[in-house]
Amino acid sequence: MKRLVIVVALAGTVALSAATSHARRVEPITVAALTRPPADTVTIRVRNFWATWCKPCIEEMPVFRSLARRNPSIRIELISLDSPKDSARVRAFWQRRGFGGVQVYHLRQTLRTADIDAIASEWSGAIPMTIVERGNRRIVHEGQLDEPTLEALIGSVRD
Repeated sequence: MKRLVIVVALAGTVALSAATSHARRVEPITVAALTRPPADTVTIRVRNFWATWCKPCIEEMPVFRSLARRNPSIRIELISLDSPKDSARVRAFWQRRGFGGVQVYHLRQTLRTADIDAIASEWSGAIPMTIVERGNRRIVHEGQLDEPTLEALIGSVRD
């Protein structure tokens, strides 16, 4: 019986470690992937463009952590705009400060003006910038978000 408890405890620890590791993974992404229309038109998607060197970006991270905990059905994507050569820095940052319930990407190329326009024509290129979308409803918000503002943006794309 004692062995069974130890085996179950170890299995739980390994599963938790794997889940935490997956939650803190940073995947590469391209502008082409970011500009592709979503296949799922029912799920609300929140995309935040940020960088490790951007103080307002870091200050708003708890808003996305809270959203991920409260609304697991919302797809949250955090896209780092750090230089492509700084992928190790982005991964290290996310390992230290990351949280679950979100997908984190690091853009594989430096953004050009044409890329910014392709992602969101309303976007000046300043960060943080957040896109909230569902189906053909889409809202672009530049600047640091607080929870009430993010909730209002999400509410405006719901049915």
